[in-house]
Amino acid sequence: MTQWFDTTHIVYIVVSLGLTGLLLFLAKKAFTTERAKNRFLKTFGLLTFFLHTSILWYDFLADGSAAVPDNVLFPIYFCNLSMYMLLLTAFVEKRDTRFYRFVSIMTAYGGFFGAMISLIYPEYYFNQSSIFVWSVFKSMASHSTMLVGALWLFVGGYVPIRRRNVLSYGFGLLVYGAIGLAVNGIFDYFDLGDPNAMYLSRPPLAEAPFLSCYTIAALMVAVVYGVGLLAERSRRMRVVPPSAS
Repeated sequence: MTQWFDTTHIVYIVVSLGLTGLLLFLAKKAFTTERAKNRFLKTFGLLTFFLHTSILWYDFLADGSAAVPDNVLFPIYFCNLSMYMLLLTAFVEKRDTRFYRFVSIMTAYGGFFGAMISLIYPEYYFNQSSIFVWSVFKSMASHSTMLVGALWLFVGGYVPIRRRNVLSYGFGLLVYGAIGLAVNGIFDYFDLGDPNAMYLSRPPLAEAPFLSCYTIAALMVAVVYGVGLLAERSRRMRVVPPSAS
């Protein structure tokens, strides 16, 4: 059983975040047209999805059969749903609508939070002997690619950082919660046990019961508002006042 923040885990976090920053910097410089920006977003949306589902092909090619994990069939975790939202954001063509603004805001912040939380606390890694087990590595890698896609929505100019984004994000969390209730209900109806979708049934960490889905949601909302406030103040400070005549 691996330990949280062992050397391999720390190295992966440092390297992946460094590569994420470098990749976004280079993409910002290189991709200046909307077509190029959209292709970059679509690439990472698809890459995240195929990494997530690649366990099916890996298991089949290794053993001649594959069992479908529950979080491939259903959006059980916050980051599962954010992955599908990233695909939706990347491939919706009409982007001057309220629907797209909501989806892109929810994807940008939700993808960031989901990826960072999973990279820092990768439950799927703790019971494995190595990060290079494919089920672990593809999960780590898919969260890294989702982080690139989510941050690109900010860097590429799809989502401006501002305080009022908290309204869309707060409503989006209610949508995520409703989907979690639906998934839990489906599993209960078919006597499949409690998947604890969106951590609605119990907190993600047994040793930290105060970190419930509601507490985490409140913290995320506070961060979205706080970062928006700082961004708006920073923009106002950069505005040069007109010279007195």
